[in-house]
Amino acid sequence: MIHSPLTVLALAISPIVMVTFVLQSWFKRDPLSQPSIVAAIPLGLSSIAILLGQSGVILLATFQAIATQQTAGMKAVVSGLIGAQQPLIWGLLDFLACLVVIFFVSTVLRYQRDEETPLVHAYVALPALIATAVVLVGLFLLVYFQYSTVDLVMKIVDNARYQELASQYGTANPAFFARTISSRLVIITFSSVPMLLILIASGILNLLWRQKQLSRQALAMVLTLGTLIGCGVSVLSELSFVDYLRHVR
Repeated sequence: MIHSPLTVLALAISPIVMVTFVLQSWFKRDPLSQPSIVAAIPLGLSSIAILLGQSGVILLATFQAIATQQTAGMKAVVSGLIGAQQPLIWGLLDFLACLVVIFFVSTVLRYQRDEETPLVHAYVALPALIATAVVLVGLFLLVYFQYSTVDLVMKIVDNARYQELASQYGTANPAFFARTISSRLVIITFSSVPMLLILIASGILNLLWRQKQLSRQALAMVLTLGTLIGCGVSVLSELSFVDYLRHVR
């Protein structure tokens, strides 16, 4: 279930982007004037930046409640982790579905109009595409950082993973782990805000900084496929982790 208005807002972003791009592709007959699917990628993924920030806040609130003895135990930790991870899964699946729809519609329209333009065209300046690639890599690194942080929490609280924790950190004391986890959560929470703004700026840059003399379809295809693969791997990782949490609880 979706409990947070912020989650609802984040999940609405990708469908809005999808509808906007589908309508633009439908009404703008000239392929040169149609928005590239590359522009839709950072705009749709801005929802993930929002959900990452929410995840950090949820986890910080969970540990704050445990620290003040409002709740305690494995069940409280696992419930907080599930509450932080599930919206990310929904957001990634939401974006994947919308990106596939955009790609499908653009493909159908292309064949209906007998256009000879590439399936994934990008009449966009090369600096804008490079900047988009850098931003996407940064976002997926932040997603991985968040995943590794919650996984570290489970290594600490799950006795079955003690040897895994010991082999990685040795005989570190609880204060070290408390500082490490809290600092990571703060980084995730505060990094999500500039990441959100950068993703939106990247999408707008791809829409406005046009270069109609050359379609950089090869780079556009790499960005699109790379995003699909990155989202797919992230979804599978998050699903397996949430399944693990449910079994632990």
